[in-house]
Amino acid sequence: MNRDRGQLLLVAGLGLALAFVVLALVLNAVVFTENLATRNHGETDDVVGHERAVEAGVGGLLVEANTYDDANATTVRAALEAGVGRWDANASLLTASSGTITAASVQSVENGTRIAQPTARNFSNDSGADDWTAAVDVNETRRFEAVVTPASGDPLTFEVSDGSASWRVAVIDEGSATNVSAFRNGSLVATHTRTAETVALDVTEGTVNGTRVANWTFAENVSAPYDVSVENGGNASGRYGFVVDVPDAEADVPSGTYASRGSGSPTAVPALYGATVDVTVRDDRVTYQTNVSVAPESSPSPAPWASPD
Repeated sequence: MNRDRGQLLLVAGLGLALAFVVLALVLNAVVFTENLATRNHGETDDVVGHERAVEAGVGGLLVEANTYDDANATTVRAALEAGVGRWDANASLLTASSGTITAASVQSVENGTRIAQPTARNFSNDSGADDWTAAVDVNETRRFEAVVTPASGDPLTFEVSDGSASWRVAVIDEGSATNVSAFRNGSLVATHTRTAETVALDVTEGTVNGTRVANWTFAENVSAPYDVSVENGGNASGRYGFVVDVPDAEADVPSGTYASRGSGSPTAVPALYGATVDVTVRDDRVTYQTNVSVAPESSPSPAPWASPD
């Protein structure tokens, strides 16, 4: 009986000792992890900071190339690569002073089309039609910005539709004020009124004169591919621009509904919908390499669709 009791005490002691060993290992692992995280925090901050700088800087260069070097797809890419080369040279000089070597280069691009009306006029197409199709078989749209002064009558409308579902934005004249409303399959989902005769819209981001509109989701419930169209273009004047992921988008639009490439207003010109940039950061503690996807950032200044405020 005493022997059994002794064996139980021995087993219990061994179990307790094992539990203490496991607890010690867990505590050591936690301390090591926290130490490692603290030690590498500055290193990762530098890497992430440079990666974010590439996204913002090259995104701006992408907009510049789309706006000012749009003779053809080759010239747009060449302008972007030249811009990234200059940006990288300047960034490398700054980071080298702290012992860090950085590099950025364009790896690939995604061709698209920029559709724009750079001069103020009504929103009819080049043939004078008030209702017309701007692009067809689009999968994605970026940087859809417009400055609009609506007139009385039926409102200017931008619509995306896949044939069964639709999402549209109407710009409505209310005398000394302007209302902007979004509709999904004909039902109102978002609305915003400004005490102004002219408003600046970011259709893809959902802002009016810089104010974000609640419940605004571009192309909500519309499946790709979809068409982008304008209705009642003669009842408003202004400027606009947007980029679609379809190269030569105007070539697919029904004949007579749109302007020729590079001429007229509105017009369709080659653009880069996005780019992939190879980014490297190297110092005495870390070597980091990744591919960064870059999209057009804010429009360059002065922009043809700059805010009226």
